[in-house]
Amino acid sequence: MLLTRVITAVVLLLILWAAAWAGDHVLCAVLAAGYGIALAEWLKLTGLTATVSYGFGVLFAAAGAALSLFAPDVQVSGPFYLALQLACACVWLAVTAVCYNARATGFHVSPKAAIALAFVITSAAWLAVRQFVQMGSWPLLISVFMIVWLADACAYFAGRLFGKTRMAPAISPKKTWEGVAGGFVSVFAAVLAAWAWLPHDMVLTSILLDRAGVAAGLLMVFVLTAVSVAGDLFESSLKRQAGVKDSGRLLPGHGGFYDRLDSSLAVLPTASAMLMIV
Repeated sequence: MLLTRVITAVVLLLILWAAAWAGDHVLCAVLAAGYGIALAEWLKLTGLTATVSYGFGVLFAAAGAALSLFAPDVQVSGPFYLALQLACACVWLAVTAVCYNARATGFHVSPKAAIALAFVITSAAWLAVRQFVQMGSWPLLISVFMIVWLADACAYFAGRLFGKTRMAPAISPKKTWEGVAGGFVSVFAAVLAAWAWLPHDMVLTSILLDRAGVAAGLLMVFVLTAVSVAGDLFESSLKRQAGVKDSGRLLPGHGGFYDRLDSSLAVLPTASAMLMIV
């Protein structure tokens, strides 16, 4: 299982690298397809039929790809966009609090609320992708994804090695506080290393530290890592309600696209809002 998981991850990274090499517009189009599939899987978890769910997913992917390829210069900015990302950031902060408070009891999300959130959050996340690409091309975007990847991968391995105390037994029984701590430590270590050795304008967290100051910047990093965990737990709750283990089967060893993009759906809008207000 671990080997399959690693192979799938490598293939996905190669696809992202090839898309970035082809151009920012191609990268945004490819990610529109990925988030379109994630949207379809999210909708399917709410009880909608596969036909309806994937129909909406295809429409989302097609619209995103068309905007990326044929209108790449249309800027993602303005007060309405800021309001959208701030609203999504507030939603994820609320979800983080709910996940913590309901870790021993679990929580229920109404299908109507889950459907509405699916459309709004997925749209906000993909628009954030465009925003970061327009501001700093693929390196800035990857620096945002690195928060998600480090928090997830290092939490997984730290949990396997040291995990003893279950973090949210009613939501995701396999997650442990030791694993989450490993994820946080790895993110903070990477943030400080990037701040010391990499060009600051290419790394989101370095921009936040420069603009807001070290203390406030590190607090923002903490929040981004926390909502990354919350994005994963939120999906886990939806899967428990639906009675399924994975959101899909398209990614061997990982499940579905929503399984892989769940945390980024929380981090991207939150990071976008932070970047616009500091």
